[in-house]
Amino acid sequence: MVVSSRKARTTSFRRAMACMRGFRRCSSMKGRSLPSDGEDRAVEPIEAEPRGRVALRRALALTSLLFFLGTGAFVADSPIPGNDSQQITVRTPRDLPRLPHQLGNGPLTLVGGWELQSDNSEFGGFSALHAMGNGRLIALSDAAILAGFTITAKGRAQDSFIAPLPVRKGEPSTKKDQDSESLTFDPVSGRYWVGFEQRHRIRRYAPGFARAEATGKPLAMQEWPNNGGAEAMVRLRDGRFLVFSESRSIRPGVTVGLIFRGDPAETGAKAVSFAYQPPQGYRITDIAQLPDGRLIALHRRFNLAEGVSAKIALIDTNTVRAKALVRPRVIATLKPPLPVDNMEGIAVDREGRRTILWVIADDNYLLLQRSLLLKFELSEPPSSPRS
Repeated sequence: MVVSSRKARTTSFRRAMACMRGFRRCSSMKGRSLPSDGEDRAVEPIEAEPRGRVALRRALALTSLLFFLGTGAFVADSPIPGNDSQQITVRTPRDLPRLPHQLGNGPLTLVGGWELQSDNSEFGGFSALHAMGNGRLIALSDAAILAGFTITAKGRAQDSFIAPLPVRKGEPSTKKDQDSESLTFDPVSGRYWVGFEQRHRIRRYAPGFARAEATGKPLAMQEWPNNGGAEAMVRLRDGRFLVFSESRSIRPGVTVGLIFRGDPAETGAKAVSFAYQPPQGYRITDIAQLPDGRLIALHRRFNLAEGVSAKIALIDTNTVRAKALVRPRVIATLKPPLPVDNMEGIAVDREGRRTILWVIADDNYLLLQRSLLLKFELSEPPSSPRS
């Protein structure tokens, strides 16, 4: 059932939340319980259209998100997607090499690869990625849609959900307002920050994406190109935020980065700038911090002669300071015959003593492109890279 008006969809959403809060008592839940651990929590489509059952479908979708995040209640004034399917499936890419596969003589080894798929019409277009540990991932699309799932040790996808970012009551929610490009997280407070382009701003979300808490429109970002906004963002462990423009040029081949010493979502947040020189011909698309404090950055390129490729590079955090020129050191190039597409998101995880990198692609919602997910092990070099 597709509910046409925002008011009607919000009403259904609130009814669903009321049902979810009383999960075990809701009469419409008869015969439908939460899956046990290890089962696929994808929600099957429900054929009937009565209002109560529509609320049930939405309650189950939201319950999947709540169960996955494991904190808080997901409460929003935005509806879940019109297609209520929460199922995310994976298949092995046809061009995946025999694993493990070391990339050249560098420190990266490809240890897993998947094509992500879903019947949900809102699925895809991923521009950012966050790893929660134990194979749990949250991908953010450039249409303000969250997709969460767990990749199991056997390479299956489970515990999946697909749901929109919450919006604050009274705030606009047009397509230009929902162009989300970057995502970062504070493990201490449990809060998330999302960077948007076109209408350049940074928004902070409560733990579990329960609600949008604050929205900042940093003055330093307002003259950035519409499609060259906060493409990459990371919250450092010392509390600083780094925000990278994809295409705001200082000079050819050099773009702008910002350092916020405080929360960029707060009104009046101030920043100092630095210059960033990505690999020649490439643009930065995402960034994350490694356990040792260094940064790992993802860059992409497309041209008709060579097609798509991506470069992963290390950055010494100590080189990122006001007015500095920051140059990353490339440690791997992703290009055919390896599985590669429009790689946009990167996340860092730990498996015991192993450092794991997850990289995800933006399929641009096109049939000829793929929502690739690649898993790498990083064998860290003994010394930090030089700028």
